Amino acid sequence: MLDLKGRRAVVTGGASNIGRGIVLRLAEQGAEVRILDRDREQAEKTAALVPGRISVVEADLLDHGSLHAAVKRLTADGGADILVNNAGWVNTVDFVHKDLPEAILEVQLNLVGPLVLTRLLVPGMVERGWGRVVSVASEAGRAGQRGQVAYGAAKGGILGMTRSLSHEVSRYGVTVNAVSPAMTVPDSAEEIGAGSMQQARNRPPEVMAKIVKFYPVGRVGRPADIAAAVAFLASEEAGFVTGQTLPVNGGFVTT
Repeated sequence: MLDLKGRRAVVTGGASNIGRGIVLRLAEQGAEVRILDRDREQAEKTAALVPGRISVVEADLLDHGSLHAAVKRLTADGGADILVNNAGWVNTVDFVHKDLPEAILEVQLNLVGPLVLTRLLVPGMVERGWGRVVSVASEAGRAGQRGQVAYGAAKGGILGMTRSLSHEVSRYGVTVNAVSPAMTVPDSAEEIGAGSMQQARNRPPEVMAKIVKFYPVGRVGRPADIAAAVAFLASEEAGFVTGQTLPVNGGFVTT
C-alpha cells in the first residue's frame, strides 16, 4: 500500500460518494485528511470512521469568502500537501431546456470553485517544495455526454487547468493531475449523499442493467475505484507523472 504518512490532504466534497471513498483511502494510507464540505453533518459521519486522522473544515465552493476563511484555517494548521478537487454537481438536462442560472451554477461549482481553491493552496506547496493537486474531472468533459453541456464544459476546463498548471509548478516538486470517472455508484446507502440518492432513484434496476452493457468490465464504477487512482497520483511514487488525465471508466471510453 502507498505510504502517505506525514502528508496533509484536503478533499473537497469529501462527505459522501466518491469524495468519501477518497478521504477514507488517503487516511488509511497514513495521510492527515481535512474534509472541506458544506455538509458538516455528513462530513462528521465520514470523519468518525477513522478517528483522529480525519477532520472537517466547513466551506462552500460557491462562496469565495468562505474559501478564503477555510484556507486561512488550513494554513494556520500547517497547510496542505495534497489537494483533491472532488466536489461537483450536475443536473442532467438537455442544454436547450436547461435554465441559464442552473448552467452558470454548474460552471461555478465545478470549475470556478476548484480554480480559486487551487490558487489559494498551491503557493504553499511551491514554497515547501512538494505538493500534489489531483482533480476529479469526468468523461463528460473528456468525451462529451448528452444532457451535461455546462457540466462538461466545466470539467473540460478542469482538464485545461491541470495541463497548464503542471507547466508552471512541476519544477518546484508540485505535480498536477486529474482522474476522469464515468458513472460511479456507491456500494451502500451510507455512502450516498443527497445528490447521489436522487440520481439513484432516477435509475431503476432495469435501466442500470442497460447502462452496464456499455462497460467492458461488466459494472459501473465504485468510489473505491476512483480513490485508488487518486491515492496513486497523490503519492511519492507518482512524482514523474504530471499534467495527465487518468481515465477510470471501466473501458466505457477508450480514446
